[in-house]
Amino acid sequence: IKNQAKQAAQSAYRTKVLFDTNQLLQQAKDKNEIVSATSNQLIKLLRKDIVFYLADGEVLDTPHIFSVTEENLESCISENEKTVAGWVLKNNKRAGATTGTLSNAKCLYLAVRSSMVYGVVGIVMGEIPLDPFENSILLSILGECALALENEKNAREKQEAAILAKNEQLRANLLRAISHDLRTPLTSISGNASNLLSNGDSFDNDTKKQLCLKCRCTVNACSAFSARLLSPFVAGPCQLIRNSQF
Repeated sequence: IKNQAKQAAQSAYRTKVLFDTNQLLQQAKDKNEIVSATSNQLIKLLRKDIVFYLADGEVLDTPHIFSVTEENLESCISENEKTVAGWVLKNNKRAGATTGTLSNAKCLYLAVRSSMVYGVVGIVMGEIPLDPFENSILLSILGECALALENEKNAREKQEAAILAKNEQLRANLLRAISHDLRTPLTSISGNASNLLSNGDSFDNDTKKQLCLKCRCTVNACSAFSARLLSPFVAGPCQLIRNSQF
């Protein structure tokens, strides 16, 4: 009876850990908070040290270490251990301690996966293997973690897409404004030049000079506008090259 009561209490505790994990992951604001919440809940469940690798494409990021003991865990992030974790990322299968694959590792490595692998969790096994119920709760927590990481990724990509769309709209508005601000003076220059070409013989020198001065003034205004527009991107102001006959 005592054993049954103990087992019931353990089952209730582990189930509560799983329930609390779901609540904590819903409150997490970014990847690091998701990793921290998941790892601390795994410590509560297993009372074992945890090494958590987030995946960056097909490679693993720097490991996050969460310790429940006073032991030095440097050996758990050695190159050999990282190789095993990398194998899990690539093959989407568990490996390491207590498995038939790369079993010389100190940690048991499992993929954090949903539609893709978002990371790899290493559990420092020691001498005590996981019992079936612990393993079941462990997989459920990792599934919740993967879902949280997937939601975080989707939200981040949606935000980046919104920022990109906003930037594109600003770009389009800027181009329209530039087009309008340049079209008017260029039309004026074109009209005065056409007038000189078509009717220049009938104009006196003062009229020709006035038309040329208008063209030059308008060109100077365009140059000043271009200089202000480009000043954030170039070292010096735009220099207008004037024709000596003007």
